[in-house]
Amino acid sequence: MLRLGTPRDGVLRWRRRAILRFGFLGAVGLAATEIVALVAPFIRVNRIEGLGNPVAVGTKTQVLELFSATNDRPVLFREGRFFLLHAPGGIIAAYRKCTHLGCAVPWNDAEDRFHCPCHGSEYDKHTAVVLRIPAPKPLQLFHITESADGQLVVDTNPLRVIDRPDEKWDPAVIEITDS
Repeated sequence: MLRLGTPRDGVLRWRRRAILRFGFLGAVGLAATEIVALVAPFIRVNRIEGLGNPVAVGTKTQVLELFSATNDRPVLFREGRFFLLHAPGGIIAAYRKCTHLGCAVPWNDAEDRFHCPCHGSEYDKHTAVVLRIPAPKPLQLFHITESADGQLVVDTNPLRVIDRPDEKWDPAVIEITDS
C-alpha cells in the first residue's frame, strides 16, 4: 500500500505537472506556427512577372504577316498582359485590364471581339474601343517602339499607358504604322 507524502508520490505529481506543462507549451507553439503560416503570405510582397518589363514581340513584318494569316485576330502576350491589335493604319498594344473594374479581358473568337466576363463590357477587335458598356472608356494602350535591330518592343509599365477618355478611335495613338 502506498502512502501519501512518500517520495514516490512527489515524483508522480512532478511527472503530471511536467506532462501538462509540455502539452500546454506544445499547443501554444502549434498555434503560433499556424498563425505565422497563415499571415506570412500576406506580408511577403509578390513580384508581378512580365508586367512592367519591356516585351519583344517580333519584327513589324512578322507581326503584320501574322495578322494577315489570321484575319487580324489579336495576338495575346500573357507575359506582358496585353494583346497586339491591327488597328486601322498600324499596330497597337492593348492592356488586358477592363476599364470598368479591372478584370482580365479575353478575346472571344465566336463574337469576333473582346468580351469581359465580369460585367459584359465588349471592345472592338481593331481599336479596343468600347462597343458595349458598362466600361467607361476604351482599353488602355501600351507604348510600342522599334529597336535598332528591327524588333518591336512593348513597354508594359502600367504607369505609362496611353489613356483614351473619348469613346472614339483616334489614329494619333498609333506608334508603329503599317507602311
